[in-house]
Amino acid sequence: MKPSIKTICKKNSLQDGSFPIYLRVTINRKSKFYSTPYKCKINEWDDKTGEFNSKFRNHLAFNSSLRSLKDKATDILEKVRKDFGIVTLIQFDNYFRNDESEAKLFEEFTQKIMKQLEDNGQISYRNSIEGVLVSLRKFQKNIGKYRFEDIDCQFLIEYEGFLRKNGANDGGIANYMRNIRMIYNKAISGKIVSNKFYPFSDYKISKFKRKKIKKALSKAELDKIISFDISTLPSAKNARYIYLFSYYARGMNFTDLAELKWSELEDNKFTYTRNKTKINIKVKLPDNRFVDELLNFYKMYRIYDTDYIFPILKKDKSEYTDDELNNRKDSVRRYFNKQLKKLLQLCEIEKNITFYTARHTFATAALRNGVNIHTIKQSLGHQSITTTENYLEDFSDNEVDKQLENIF
Repeated sequence: MKPSIKTICKKNSLQDGSFPIYLRVTINRKSKFYSTPYKCKINEWDDKTGEFNSKFRNHLAFNSSLRSLKDKATDILEKVRKDFGIVTLIQFDNYFRNDESEAKLFEEFTQKIMKQLEDNGQISYRNSIEGVLVSLRKFQKNIGKYRFEDIDCQFLIEYEGFLRKNGANDGGIANYMRNIRMIYNKAISGKIVSNKFYPFSDYKISKFKRKKIKKALSKAELDKIISFDISTLPSAKNARYIYLFSYYARGMNFTDLAELKWSELEDNKFTYTRNKTKINIKVKLPDNRFVDELLNFYKMYRIYDTDYIFPILKKDKSEYTDDELNNRKDSVRRYFNKQLKKLLQLCEIEKNITFYTARHTFATAALRNGVNIHTIKQSLGHQSITTTENYLEDFSDNEVDKQLENIF
């Protein structure tokens, strides 16, 4: 008899009057039930389809998660069949539970926490965590495929922008972020993810401000940095050059910039694959005196025996482990960010600028010069236009209206 995989609503109610959803796997007329983080009212479930009906809030998103769970069980069935030739319920159960223990996906791990909270009677806390997942699904539709490593500092910054854009206040945003931080801490404690990926070392929940923080430098501020006499702060020379290269290279990320080689640069043009999104991006550097000065400096300033343009990696990246490569980049970036802060103070620029804001500065300058937002999206290597819109939040309503008028 062919194995059966279904999601069902058990008719034994929970303390709050709702009914739990289980994954039922039947092999050779024997069934085993696996709990899920989901529950609903009786009239919110469709027994025929084994899914939530339209009366259940966000039923489409949650049904997608149920289908992912069934797909996972189907994959495990095929793996057991491939390894043993025949499938028994005991074999499936061993593989299924082992697979669960190794889960490194953010949403899967979060669902396990929700189940633990529910079993402990912490229903309110469990519902608070569920609210985070619902919000994250709206922010990124494919959040179910995100690993913990993907939930980085920039992800949190963009998620905060999304929440603010949709009317969330400081208190609400802080609650979302504290829940994400709790999930991350539990994952680190459980050896699910390495501590080096912990995003809250850089992203601080306590620093919410009602006033919108400007992330982009204005043209006048950028000119101050370009014209600054670096001999008065020589320790910031690399930070200044590399920040401005990121800006001129259409907002190139620090992690990508660190891997850029001289052999890839020809006539001030190069193509690279963005590490984060795996999107290929073509860049033509502008023909100006500062770019020439910058490149000529690094042709002479060769402190490491590599083909990399910038003195960030001491050896070829193939000689690093993944952890070593990330740690090296993070260490250099933190040092350069400290130098940037000193530089900004001397330039009398009162903004909290890090390397990542070179991307915001490029995007803002491009839009103010009439570049189409879809072209900016392509230049930045974004997968979603929503992400690009978050980069342009420094614009006033009047500026946006003026730019839109150019379309018609």
